[in-house]
Amino acid sequence: MKDLVLFVFLQIAILNCAGTLRKKPNIVIILADDVGWNDFGIHGSSQIRTPNIDALGFNGVVLDKFYTQQTCTPSRAALLTGNYPIRSGLQGIPLDAGENRSLPLDMPTMPERLKGLGYRTHLVGKWHLGAACKEVTPTRRGFDTHFGYWNGYVGYFSYDISVAINTTMNFTGFDLHNGFEPQWPLKGRYATELFTRKAVEVIDRHDRKEPLFLMLAHLAGHAGQDGVELGVPNTTAAYEKYRYIATPERRLYADIVNIMDNSVGEIVTKLSERRMLDDTIILFFSDNGAQTTGMFQNFGSGWPFRGLKFTLNEGGVRGTGVLYSSMLQKKGYINNELIHITDLLPTFYHAAGGNVAKLGKIDGINQWNVISKNETTKRTELLINIDEVNGYSGILGYEGRYKLLNGSFRNGLYNDYYGDSGRGPENPPYDIQSVLDSPTNTAIRKLAKNTPLDRTRVQSMRSALDRGWCAPRAATPLYTCDDYCLFDIRADPCETENLIGDDTKRDVIDTLKGKLRGYYEQLVPETNKKVDPDSDPARFNNTWYPWLECTPDEGHFGAAIIRRVKTIIWEFFFTPLTYQS
Repeated sequence: MKDLVLFVFLQIAILNCAGTLRKKPNIVIILADDVGWNDFGIHGSSQIRTPNIDALGFNGVVLDKFYTQQTCTPSRAALLTGNYPIRSGLQGIPLDAGENRSLPLDMPTMPERLKGLGYRTHLVGKWHLGAACKEVTPTRRGFDTHFGYWNGYVGYFSYDISVAINTTMNFTGFDLHNGFEPQWPLKGRYATELFTRKAVEVIDRHDRKEPLFLMLAHLAGHAGQDGVELGVPNTTAAYEKYRYIATPERRLYADIVNIMDNSVGEIVTKLSERRMLDDTIILFFSDNGAQTTGMFQNFGSGWPFRGLKFTLNEGGVRGTGVLYSSMLQKKGYINNELIHITDLLPTFYHAAGGNVAKLGKIDGINQWNVISKNETTKRTELLINIDEVNGYSGILGYEGRYKLLNGSFRNGLYNDYYGDSGRGPENPPYDIQSVLDSPTNTAIRKLAKNTPLDRTRVQSMRSALDRGWCAPRAATPLYTCDDYCLFDIRADPCETENLIGDDTKRDVIDTLKGKLRGYYEQLVPETNKKVDPDSDPARFNNTWYPWLECTPDEGHFGAAIIRRVKTIIWEFFFTPLTYQS
């Protein structure tokens, strides 16, 4: 009897140890650029096929109240540090090529945190957090490898990017690097396919004894060459494939998004082939809203929400996020809890076995149980952003119900409603079978822990995610929020009615104003600078390359004075006309 008791005790101890020593999960983040809420089939539009992305959500969890920042650099800063961009001075317009500005070196990044837990870390694609000197580039900020580009966008085939200095002068250079080595021989290869191949190579070469952190940051669907290119492998074929779309440019954009969706399928398939899928957390999301019109126009759609990229309206910051992992205790559901992009670092750090308390004071909170078990979040509010230079800010409070906005980007330039609904009779019906037959669903179906995806679940979740009911039925005022705006996001996610004059909401307004003032008091001023004349790619074989030495020697008094004089002269005569996103 004693032997039996001892045996049972030992088995329990072994099981407990096995649970404690559970293998650290691989973490794969796939990040889209400027792709709108309505450009994914999961939200109700049938205009663009995204079966692999949809399958991730239908099998895992769709984050329905997931918020990002309004543009590229702020979103990436928030993602990698777990902090609001106001902590790093990166809350304003995105970095320009040739601008000496970067993520602060004293602010640890997600890959640096995960390396402390034994992870191998890789970035493929876009960085956009500084490249003035080598110390601020990805392989010096926690990534073991980086294949991709440092700036805000490049040509889909050329990998060139230009920055305007004045009406007659540009700096133009090639920006595709493997570490610090320019990849000239790859000029002409299509970016989405090239980045996918490199990400697949990372997975193929990975030692499965170590946990993997892979971030694939696509160029798709940002406008490419000169901020206007909508690059696809075959323009004629894209026009024909999407002939039901009235706008020719949106046909190209649709192909860009569809090819990116294929990329997701390839990544999931490779994880399955290497028997890593069962131990992997996969998150797909878009960094901010679409840019249907205006600067860097890509013809994306944020319908039915108000606003575009650059705005703090739902069309700019309401994110599309889908997550799959066999570790999820609840799968195939819609999560309606308030989640912010800053939460991803502590959430993944916890899932990787880290003690979140060791992250110190950050704005993000651990949301793993919220996502995995559908528990109620502890997050009751989030700072949408404060851009003190452009003069607009916003906060979301009261469990994500009420949004207070103060001012708007360029006096409401993008505060209207934009984009195709994708629900008209001219569009093909939603193809559920393509979701069920997708490489992503095929790979997930092989895992023993999953209830197979079926048509009923797809139809039910997709119907619940569709926000078409809130689209304005008539013209609504173009709110600029100069005297504040208050929107009830729960009842009115399309932000059609400004409640700022509603006396019954006075306590809500006063409370949110007070919280917003509190964040203003904590703000690190924006660090935006003009293009450095020494960054000219002509000095580096027409390649964008770190042009400064961020070392103690560079801080020598004489060198610093010379550099400052040159910068003053440059800024006196030349004023940049555009900026990247």
